[in-house]
Order: sequence, then C-alpha cells, then structure tokens
Amino acid sequence: MKKRWKLGLLLTLLLLFGMQMTALAAGETVAINSCYIEGDQVKVMASGKVAASDDGNYYLFALKTYEAGVGARTDYCAVAPAAEAVAFSAPLQLDTAGSKLYSRFVVTVLRGGQFVPVSTEMYILNPEAVAKASTSSIAEASGNKKGLFCGWMDAHYLSDLGAGYVASMLNTADAYNGNDFAYTYNGKTFYFSGSWVAATDALINIYRQQNVDIVMVIANGYNAGTADMVYPEALATGKKPHYYAVNVETQTGEEKLAAFMSFIAERYSGGHNGSIHNYIIGNEVNSSDSWHYAGEVSVEEFSRRYAKEFRICYNAIKSHNLGANVYICTDQRWMHNDGGSSYGGRPVIDGFAAEITRTGNINWGLSFHPYPVPLTHTKFWTTAPGYASLRLVDHTERTKMIIPTNMDVVVNYMSKPEFLAPSGAVRNLFISELGFNSAGADTDEGVQAAAMVYAYKLIQANPYIKGVTINSAVDSPFEIQQGLSYGLTRVDGSQKPAYAAFKNMNVLGMEEYLPYYGASSWAQLGVQ
Repeated sequence: MKKRWKLGLLLTLLLLFGMQMTALAAGETVAINSCYIEGDQVKVMASGKVAASDDGNYYLFALKTYEAGVGARTDYCAVAPAAEAVAFSAPLQLDTAGSKLYSRFVVTVLRGGQFVPVSTEMYILNPEAVAKASTSSIAEASGNKKGLFCGWMDAHYLSDLGAGYVASMLNTADAYNGNDFAYTYNGKTFYFSGSWVAATDALINIYRQQNVDIVMVIANGYNAGTADMVYPEALATGKKPHYYAVNVETQTGEEKLAAFMSFIAERYSGGHNGSIHNYIIGNEVNSSDSWHYAGEVSVEEFSRRYAKEFRICYNAIKSHNLGANVYICTDQRWMHNDGGSSYGGRPVIDGFAAEITRTGNINWGLSFHPYPVPLTHTKFWTTAPGYASLRLVDHTERTKMIIPTNMDVVVNYMSKPEFLAPSGAVRNLFISELGFNSAGADTDEGVQAAAMVYAYKLIQANPYIKGVTINSAVDSPFEIQQGLSYGLTRVDGSQKPAYAAFKNMNVLGMEEYLPYYGASSWAQLGVQ
C-alpha cells in the first residue's frame, strides 16, 4: 500500500484557539467539562462565567457532526438555570432517529429570541458505555507481536508461522454495491451487497480459525453507491486516488459511514460471525492524494475533517465493542511532504490530536508504517547510496522519515503530555504495515530475512509498540512491477528464507543474522 517544531506548535495552538472562539459569542467563557453516557441519558457538566440572557437559563443543544452550528434551531435537548457550575441530562435515544451517539453538545442562552452559543463543544466521551460485547487480544495475552498481511487464500500460513495478527481491508465501495442486504440503523434502512456480506463473513471466520487478532483497515472507495460519501471538491480535481476521505460534512455521508461502521462492529464483535479487535480508519491518511483524498486542502483543514470522520467510526465501533482498539494511520513520512495534498505524518497527528482534544479526548491509537527509505533499500541499518546528503533520517522530532531504526521518535513524541490517552498512559501504538524487498541491486532473499528479524527485534524491545503486520505473505505481481518483492513466499508459493525467519522470530537468539549488520551481538545493536 505504498507508493518546525516551535512554529508548528504555535500554529496548532493558534488554530485550536481560533476554532474554540468561533463556537462562542464574544466574551463568553463557559466550558463543557465532561459528556458521558449514564444509562439511557447523556450527562453534560459545564462551568464558567454566568452568561447574560433573556431568561436566566442555559439551553443544551445536540448538534449533528455535519452541522456547523445551532443556527436557527430551537429544539434544545435540556435546560438548566444559569450558574457557575451546571449539570444537564438529555435522553440518549440510542438507535433511533433522535440518537445522540454522534452528537456534539453546546450550551446556549436565549438573547433577543435567538439561541446564542456560549460554551465550548464536546462529543460523548464514553460510547463504550452502551456496548454489549468486548473482544480481547489473543496476541497480547501471549506476548506475540508478529503479524502478517494475508488474503483468505493464504490464511493457512498464519497458524504455521505462529502469527499473532493478520491485517486485511474492508472497502465501503464493496459494501454499498448492491441492495439485497438490509440493515436498519437509527431509524433508517441501508442496503449492502449481500455477496459482500457473505464474503466478509467467510473472511472473518477463516481468520478466526487461525486464532489470530484481526487488524482491519477501513477504506472509502468510489462507485455509484459511495459517490455521496466523497467530497465534491475531491472529485472535481479529476485525480484518481486509491481511496477517498469520507465526506461527513453532509447528512448522507455521516449517516452512511455510521451505518457501515455500526454494521461491521456489531456483526464482528464475537459470536458465530467472529470478531475484529483492531480497526484502522483509513490507510496512510497523510498521503491524502493517494490513500485518503479530501481535495486540495490545507493540512489543518484535512486534519479537522479526518478527526470528525474518525470520531464517527470510533463511536460506532466502541458502542458495540468495548474492547476494540481504533487507530489513525500514517506512513513513514514524518516531517517530509511532497506538496499539495500530501502531508507529513506529524502535522496530521498534531492537527488531529488538537481537534480531538478540543471536542473531547478519547482513546484513539496511532498506527504507522516505518518502511525503509527508499522502499527498495532493504538494508535500513545503512544509508542508501545517494541519500546521505538528503538527511532524511535522524532521532529528532524534525526527522523527515521514520524507519525501523528511529521508531523511538514516534514513541517519544506520543509520550508527550499533550498526546497521552485520557487515562494518562501512552496511547496504543501499532505498526500496521512494514515490508522488506528481496529483489534489487543491494538486496537478496537473505538480506530480506535479516532485515525483517532486525526490525522485529527492535519492535520486541519497545514496550509501547503492540505489534507489527508484515507486508506480506506472498509476493504481489503488482508490486513486483514496481521493483518490490515483499512476500515471505514467491508468487508460485515456494518459500523464501524470510518464511523460516518469520516463523522463528519470537525465539531467542537468531544470531545467525548478525553478520548481515556487521555486529557480533544483539546487545551491540541495542536490542536483546
């Protein structure tokens, strides 16, 4: 699936401050402090300066994701006397037309017959409170961090290799490509392809039989059934990306995404249909022009849109599956970008995190892809010929690229106070894609195996990285055309040395690979 510290912080803070101010009438200082589901109610707590009003009351509104503001609405969901500390209670109305699961809440006052916002905004912080299922990690229970990208035809490799994870993808365009499977959600009926449902059932069950954790990438393709889920400006450019960002600025886009994610999370949270434990919302989203295209917009605007899209997916998933992990996804570009709608991963993470924090912090995780640079340079512990002067890789927050030897940059960055999970812990980190080429000028199948073992040792040694899914089980003819042979097996199914290396990666030792790195011990390389 490939292809300025101080200034950046200042811009992020200015953006956050500016976005907060747009929600308020001038001079207002009311803040929503919490927003939780309790039973069948949403409990909202607010505090701050008592705002002037016509009648001395505060009115709480539940805004849809696609709504810019209260506007001319008068249908507030709760009212309370204005005070320096105030509590509201509003009916959740789960799975009805009036559901507030995806709403963001704002306090208003009545002035001159109009409802004027006087507070910050916040979404529900605990959608998992209504979940009826909770998956758990098979891999984490055994300490197994190794996983594999693997199609259903090759799933038998998983148990033989002792994999703990398997990664795959679900595409909205495949789901919304038929009308023979009805799913009613929030009072509306949505139609999916019955053949897609049957194929997905089969896929999840095949993986379940291999006793692995499923890592599912959610992508938004384009066809007649998903055209209304794509930003019009993205279509207007004439670009043909692999996948698109979901247009959640419209009612249709929001509702179709929520229905799709609710269906997946409900159906695959255990029971006879199997389960998905890890969800990745969009692939390499910072590479927007190829993998999550939202049009030619700034990184700040892209991050804001992606945060809203992610929030819908998160609430849908967690409202069914208490135990699920939900991740954003960036590639190996950290501060490097190719211009236009291709962004560095760090600026997207910064903008996304600021928007999520502004509207209610939740337990999102980060998946990333620390491929070698360039992709064909399997010996990532060296610098590729001609690349030294580019200075793409270092161990600072301003590094341009992330590869296996400087993954500590991501871990250290995500350990900063402003990025911690609501619990105060470092967020879930996962390497959802990493591969090593076996065909090229400076590599061969032995080098591929050695590179994979070294990278896995580095991942094993880092307590914050949950796991890695290696790309992939079998060489892809499409990738071979690009000079990339990532598979553990060749196209004909015969095994490369990487196959045995993967199988034994959890075994202590593996010293036979040390000569590839010019080392005499793993300790010399900083791992065990």
